[in-house]
Amino acid sequence: MSKYEVQNPISAGQLFGNYNASAVNDTDWHTLTSNEFYSSNDGSQLIDNLKFAYIGVSSSSSSTVSYIKLRAADTPTDGVANSDGVIAILGKFSIDVQALADANITSIAYKKAAGGDSFSLYCGFNR
Repeated sequence: MSKYEVQNPISAGQLFGNYNASAVNDTDWHTLTSNEFYSSNDGSQLIDNLKFAYIGVSSSSSSTVSYIKLRAADTPTDGVANSDGVIAILGKFSIDVQALADANITSIAYKKAAGGDSFSLYCGFNR
């Protein structure tokens, strides 16, 4: 590649918001879509059915595993085995979802390690 070739900008999404799940005092699976997030730009609630472009997770638990999955939960008691297709998190995790081949993700689910843990999701969305 010559020094004059350029790459299209890499984006973490057109919209960005945070979901603080610290007040959720259980270890059930919870599904989130874009309308549970509020714009960090102007505070407005995001519309539903936006595609996740970036997901960042921060958990206060670094010794007990929390989980996310890149789809909705089927039930509050869904499994957490590798064969359940979940992502185990100790402390922090992030993923550029739009770089995945099947990047049409409009819902995600999380499961805290303990009900009293601080737990936040930082997500970018595309229209």
